[in-house]
Amino acid sequence: MLTQEIYELVTIDESLRENMLDIDSWAFGFTLEPETAEAQAKIVPWDRARGVRITDGPLVACHSSHEYRMRVPGGESVAASGLTWVGVHPAHRRRGILTKMIDDHFARSLARGEVVSTLYAAEPKIYQRFGYGLACPSYALKLGRGPELREVAGSDDLRVVLESADIAVHGPVVREVFARTRRPGHHATLPDTILEDVFLDPPAWRQGRERRRIAAVYDAQGAAAFATFSRKTDWGDTGPVGTLTVLQWAAVDAASTRRLFSVLADFDLISTAHVKNIAPGDPLLHLLSDVRAVGVGMADNLWVRILDLPGAVSGRGYDADADVVVLLTDAQVPANAGLWRIRIADGVGEATRADDGAEAQVIASIQDLSAAYLGGVTLAELADAGLVTGDAGAIARLSAAWAGTMRPVSALNF
Repeated sequence: MLTQEIYELVTIDESLRENMLDIDSWAFGFTLEPETAEAQAKIVPWDRARGVRITDGPLVACHSSHEYRMRVPGGESVAASGLTWVGVHPAHRRRGILTKMIDDHFARSLARGEVVSTLYAAEPKIYQRFGYGLACPSYALKLGRGPELREVAGSDDLRVVLESADIAVHGPVVREVFARTRRPGHHATLPDTILEDVFLDPPAWRQGRERRRIAAVYDAQGAAAFATFSRKTDWGDTGPVGTLTVLQWAAVDAASTRRLFSVLADFDLISTAHVKNIAPGDPLLHLLSDVRAVGVGMADNLWVRILDLPGAVSGRGYDADADVVVLLTDAQVPANAGLWRIRIADGVGEATRADDGAEAQVIASIQDLSAAYLGGVTLAELADAGLVTGDAGAIARLSAAWAGTMRPVSALNF
């Protein structure tokens, strides 16, 4: 177990930067080459970096978080803390260090007014222990060259620009697209560290691929879609069998989505285009005329953890009314645990402590309520799985209120 006499929490300052990057190289099994170290350091949110060290000794664990606003159902956004760079040196595992860091992350996030924590999970089982729920299942597609896409009015008239990706030139384009998108899970604001990650392209990481490129689509209002991508040329017995990998992408509507992929999936010498982070229900899925010709996979995308229940409930919009008493369990944030009355009317939600003597109509863990927060996973589905229990009618009402009209996804990994 972690003891105060051996380990201590610390803020990571300039003197500990190399120590932190070394910890993550141990945790994730990579070698920090001198030519990539400077570029990699640009994507760490150093002003929010924390760690655990042996008292008066070196770091043995670290984490940081991105400060951003996440789009939620209804088109608004909430303050989010994107947990990242989590690592524990292998020699110090199984000593409660990760639990100590997560507790620290939750407390500091709450103190900053961040109502949810989000992450991409290297190992999903680990973070479910701390109340993170899978809010964004997503698709990955393997497209053959020139897939037939159904027509969308005005799509062919949109302007496309193809260039080598440059943060100084194209960073504003990426920010403009995200400012216009309304899909839950998307970044409503982009911190510099995440934007740096979008354009991070050390030559040592390319493995035979070209430098990072960008496709941008413009409509009458401005930038409507973008994708960063990289190609790798190859040859088979019958000709070119190159691949194109879409690294990040986002689009504001069906017309810009169609225009973007009509270009990305039809390059000369490229036989296959790989694209991921596709929300269930995304226009791209419905525009494919021959879905059987497409390779489809499914994966976990964004994991969400509600930190401040009242703030999270009031921060998003709703499409149905409900008035339900919920018994919520939360081992890490006791302020969330207990009986709550969740009232939703005219698109506005409120969570207040239930009156004395109130009986729970719905029983849920913070993990499952968090999974349903962005409206893509429903409470009714979780009840069918035996994870949410209680009165069937109350579950149905709350599920209908929390369900979104647009499935969520996070377009940017961090």
